Amino acid sequence: MSAEQVSPRTDAEPLAFTADEFLRGTVASWIAFNVLFGPTLAVIGSLTTGPGWGPSWSVTAIVLIYVVPIALVASGVVTLLCCGAAWLLGRVLRRRRAFALHAVCFALLGAAIGTLVVVVYTLAVDAPMSLADPVPALAIACSAAALPLGWVWTVRRSMRVEAGRSKPPRIDPDAAFEDVF
Repeated sequence: MSAEQVSPRTDAEPLAFTADEFLRGTVASWIAFNVLFGPTLAVIGSLTTGPGWGPSWSVTAIVLIYVVPIALVASGVVTLLCCGAAWLLGRVLRRRRAFALHAVCFALLGAAIGTLVVVVYTLAVDAPMSLADPVPALAIACSAAALPLGWVWTVRRSMRVEAGRSKPPRIDPDAAFEDVF
């Protein structure tokens, strides 16, 4: 770390984080969800559709052209609406050094958010829930995986910067003031 940038991590709070680190983790989780969800949905769609849709590549094209952009926007909105829960969980766990505990808690939060989104969507479109439909399970699984992936990437990057093995991010003069609160 540079002399200008002070780590928020101490012996008492070994996994404390700054607002910039939280933002990076949030964006990393959103990207992880979309990298997992879009291609997997395209593959599942091409493998599970009947001949009425034409060749399997046509379903893949439909998913990639129409569904993925909608998923990007929808998951962005969900990320904005639910990032407060991730921030609160991170603040609660900042005194715990166990990485596995953090990963499991963020995976559970991701699964809860994914389940909430699936239930709200199902109720909003008045569609019956079907255990045979793989898309809800896929959304929940991708959400459960995305949060710990974003957390791990952010923590590893922050620790590499503190150890001097990586270039620190640009310094935001307002962030130091905001992180005090």
